[in-house]
Amino acid sequence: MIPPTARLHRARRRSRLAFGLLDLAAGALAAASLGGGCRVDKSGLSGGFAGSGAAPLVDAGGQAGSGATGTGGAAPGAAGTTATVGTAGTTGTGATTGAAGTTGGAGITGTAGTTGTGGANACNAGPPDAGTCADCVAAGGACTPTGVCQFACGSGCSPCNGSIKCPTGMPCSVMCPASGCSGTIDCRDATTCAVTCGNNACTGNIECGGSTCTVMCSGSSSCRNGVTALGATSTVTCSGLGSCQGMVTCSGNNCTVNCGGSMSCASGVSSNAGMNRINCIGNNSCAGKLPCSGNVCIIDCTGPGACSGGSCCSAASCQKMPTNIPCK
Repeated sequence: MIPPTARLHRARRRSRLAFGLLDLAAGALAAASLGGGCRVDKSGLSGGFAGSGAAPLVDAGGQAGSGATGTGGAAPGAAGTTATVGTAGTTGTGATTGAAGTTGGAGITGTAGTTGTGGANACNAGPPDAGTCADCVAAGGACTPTGVCQFACGSGCSPCNGSIKCPTGMPCSVMCPASGCSGTIDCRDATTCAVTCGNNACTGNIECGGSTCTVMCSGSSSCRNGVTALGATSTVTCSGLGSCQGMVTCSGNNCTVNCGGSMSCASGVSSNAGMNRINCIGNNSCAGKLPCSGNVCIIDCTGPGACSGGSCCSAASCQKMPTNIPCK
């Protein structure tokens, strides 16, 4: 029997032999692929064909074979294409610029105003059928839309530089500013009459008539030359300080004279209407005489120091306050 150790050595030799045979087979296959028909002798490789670029084999001490130099391998592969650069994102378009606003056309040139007519027409705003308006304008007044002849003294239509006479047959209004109306004011022929006087205004005599006569002397020292009231119904008011310094005379159906300003009606009051009322209630008012006649006379002298000139009543009915006012 073969010892176990000897069997192990035999197996190893067989394994080495098998591997050697495999190596020889591999070498033969390699030689065949490099150049068919090559042989190996003592002088090395001879009669070989051009290889694929491998150097000739040389054995120990042999000379180099005379085979042709093999050509170089295939050209290097083409370089890879450069990656395509990505296109930049589309630039966003800006917001559409709004169109400029349409330039406004020039305004229509205004036509020149109608040239105002001077003189009478500019001061005549009365009704078309008011024939007396022409008389009003001719007298220096202005005819209002209601048909009143108005003297607004100091205005363009009514400077009132001299005396004022209202036309016949129409209402008349006279307005005198401070220190205005230095001449006579005559509205006896007007259908109605209204006169107002500011401070130191109406220094001339005032005469009024018509169905109603109203005289307002509210300014200080106004109506200083006296008032003559001849209307059917007349009212004279002297409320300004020292107003109505001249004599106040009243007649008609109904007369009322109010002397409420201090030292007003200094020259006294004379009234002879159907119904008469004289009120002297201002301090030291009615310093002059107070003659009264007609159907009824009522005389009020209750103002401090009023009626110092006395009161004489000859009317059908007389009433005095206080009752002991003497007749001088």
